[in-house]
Amino acid sequence: MVMDQNSAATRQKLIEAAGHVFSVRGFHDATVREICLRAATNVAAVNYHFGDKLGLYTEVLKYSLMAHQEPAQNGSVALSDPQSALRALVGEWFERAREGGRPNWFPRIMAHEMAQPTPALDRVAEAIRPNYLRFSTLVGKLIGRAPTDAQTRMCVHSIVGQIVHYMQSRAMIARLWPELDLNDAQQRRAIADHIVSFSLAGMEKLAAKKRCAGHARRGRTQ
Repeated sequence: MVMDQNSAATRQKLIEAAGHVFSVRGFHDATVREICLRAATNVAAVNYHFGDKLGLYTEVLKYSLMAHQEPAQNGSVALSDPQSALRALVGEWFERAREGGRPNWFPRIMAHEMAQPTPALDRVAEAIRPNYLRFSTLVGKLIGRAPTDAQTRMCVHSIVGQIVHYMQSRAMIARLWPELDLNDAQQRRAIADHIVSFSLAGMEKLAAKKRCAGHARRGRTQ
C-alpha cells in the first residue's frame, strides 16, 4: 500500500499512541478508542492501516522490537573475535534500552505479552529468530558447541536473562539499589561489561569442561 505523507504520519502517530496505551494496559484491556484519542485520529484509521486492534498491536511489537534488536554485524568478523562481538552486542542493547530511547515502552509491553500471550507473539518470534540464531552462533563459537546445542541455548538465555532483568525490573532495582542510574552512560557500560565478563567466565568453564571430556575420550580409545 503506497501512503502519502499525511497517511504515513497518521500511521506513525497510531503506533506511538498505541505503544503507550498497550504498555500501560496490555493488549486485552487497551481499547482502540483510547488509542485514537491519544493519537488525535478517528477509529476508522486503525482499520485502514492495521485491520484491527490485533494488527495494530502486532505492528507496535514489531516496531519497538526493531529499535531494540542487537546491531547487525558482519558474521565472519564477529566469529573471528567473538568476545569483542559479544561486548559490542550487550553494550548496544543497553544503549538502546536507556530511558528516553525510542520506544522506551517495549519492555513493559513484552512483560504484558509474556504474562498473557496473544497471537502476535508468533510473529514477534519469527522476527527475532534470525538474530537469535546469530547470537547462538556467536556463543557456540565461544564454548565450542553448535548453535542449536542445548548448552549453547542455555548460555544465550542466561545472557539475555541478565539484560532483561535490568530492563524490566527498573522499579524494583531503583528501590533496592537507588544509586544505580541506567540513564548514566558510565553506569550502563559498567553493567554491560559486568554481564559480559561474568558470562565469559562461565562459558570458559564450560568450554574447558568440554575440552577435558574430549581428551578423556581420546585417551580411552588409544
